[in-house]
Amino acid sequence: MNRKMAIFPIDHHTVTFARYAHLGKYDPIALVSPALSVLDGSDISKLDGGRKANITLHFNYQQKIAESDSVYFLDSHQYSELQLYNELITYAKELNKEVLVSDHLLLKLKGDSNSFEKNLHFLPSKLLKIDVPIISVLAMGENCGQAQTEFSIRKYFDDQGYKVLQIGTQEYSHLLGCAKLPSFLVDANINIQDKIIMFNRFIYEECKSIEPDLVILGVPDPIMKYNNDILNGLGILPFVMQNAILSDVGLINLHYNEYSFEYLSDIMNLCKYRLNIATKYFGISNTTVSKNVDDSSKLEYLYIDYEFVKSNLKHGIGKDEYTLFSIYDEESMIQAFQKIEYELLTNVNQI
Repeated sequence: MNRKMAIFPIDHHTVTFARYAHLGKYDPIALVSPALSVLDGSDISKLDGGRKANITLHFNYQQKIAESDSVYFLDSHQYSELQLYNELITYAKELNKEVLVSDHLLLKLKGDSNSFEKNLHFLPSKLLKIDVPIISVLAMGENCGQAQTEFSIRKYFDDQGYKVLQIGTQEYSHLLGCAKLPSFLVDANINIQDKIIMFNRFIYEECKSIEPDLVILGVPDPIMKYNNDILNGLGILPFVMQNAILSDVGLINLHYNEYSFEYLSDIMNLCKYRLNIATKYFGISNTTVSKNVDDSSKLEYLYIDYEFVKSNLKHGIGKDEYTLFSIYDEESMIQAFQKIEYELLTNVNQI
C-alpha cells in the first residue's frame, strides 16, 4: 500500500516528482506555493503542459499535511521565503508526520554552505571499466524537461523487466529509487581529474553492489554555456561525469523550437568530441526560451501545451540519423525508447 506524501512546493521544477511518485510507492499530495494559489483545485498538468495526471494542486496546507503520512519539503527556484517552510515543518512535526527536507533546502535553513563530504585519499590515475550499458540523459539548457525524460525512460525499462540502476539529477530522486549523486562533484576543493576518477569509482562500486542490467544516468547542468552572460556552469559537470564513464546511448533534452538537421548534427558532434558520447536521441520539451529584453543575464521561458508540441514537432528533420520525440507524448516516447532498447540489444556485450 502506498504512503500519502505531501510535497511542498510543487512548481514547474518539482512537478515531475508528483508525476512519478508511484515509483517510490507514494501517493502524492501536491502543495503549491502561495504565488501559485490561483491553481488550487487544478490538475498538475497546468504546471508543465503535460498529460492530465489526475493529481490535484492544493493550497490548504494544514488540512493536506494532516491527511498525509509524510511531508517532503523541497528547495524551489520560485519560492524562497524560509518562514513558511519553518512553520509548515513545525506543524508537520507536531502532528508526528515523517518530515523529509531536501539537502539544498536544509543548507538554507541551517545557514550552512560548507557541508560537502571530503574523500581525498590517494587516487590511482586510471579509470576502471564498467561492464554495464549506460544511458546518459543530458540537457541543452535549463527547464528542458530533463526529469520527465529520466523517469519516463526508467519506467519503460522497468516495465520491460530490466533491473535498472538510476542516478537522478533531482533532489527528490532518491525517494523514487535512484542513487544520490555524490556531493564531491560540487566540492570546489577537489580538482577536475580527481572528480572524474572518484565518479568512475562511484559508478563502478554501485554496479558491483547492485548488479544492474542497465544504468540510467541523469547528468545535471546544461552541456554548454548559453552565452557569455549566461554560463550554465560552463558544462563542467557533464564534462566530469561523461569523462568518468563510457556511455552507450546519449539522449539530450532541448527546448521546443524549429530545428534543422544541421543543428542536431552540431549538437551531436559537440557531445561526441567534448563528452565522448554520440547523442542521437533528442527529447523536445514543452518550454521555449528567449532572451530577457531588459536583462541580458536572464532568460525568459514560455511553457506550452504538449498537444502543441506533438502537432508541430517535425520528426523528419532527423532523417535516418536522429530520433526526435515529445517528452510528454506517450506514443513518440515509447517509439524512441524502443529504438534505444533495440540499439543496446544489438550491440555486442550489452543488455
